[in-house]
Amino acid sequence: MTKKNNVNNDLLELKLGVVMHHKGEQNEYLRQSIARDACYSSNNSIQYKCQQMSDLKADIAELRPSSGTEVVDVKLAKKVDIYHRMVDELAELTERFDTDKSVYKTVTGEDWKPYSKSSTKDVSQVLNAIDDILGKDLNPIQETI
Repeated sequence: MTKKNNVNNDLLELKLGVVMHHKGEQNEYLRQSIARDACYSSNNSIQYKCQQMSDLKADIAELRPSSGTEVVDVKLAKKVDIYHRMVDELAELTERFDTDKSVYKTVTGEDWKPYSKSSTKDVSQVLNAIDDILGKDLNPIQETI
């Protein structure tokens, strides 16, 4: 299955123009950061919208068995209308995300990937590295209460 690239060239040009406004070798990291931050922001927007849509689908599913009464039918109609608008909004958010990923690839030469969430193991490794840097105090001072 091939994933459709949903990049709007006008939007790409505008977003790339904003990032590339910061010229010079000294601003390379800044350009990369701006492009990376845009990817995170647009990805988070999609995730948030998908969660909202999932919650709304659950509301619709809960009301569906009670349809047939005017009050429930009005509620269902409103929720279905909202859901359809959310579908349109998700398409816009997806276009934005695809464009942000294209900008990131243009700026960095790499495909954007979200960071994996930290695990407890990762945190303990960081704490061990901190202890190595600061020197582990094997006999910490304990305060008396």
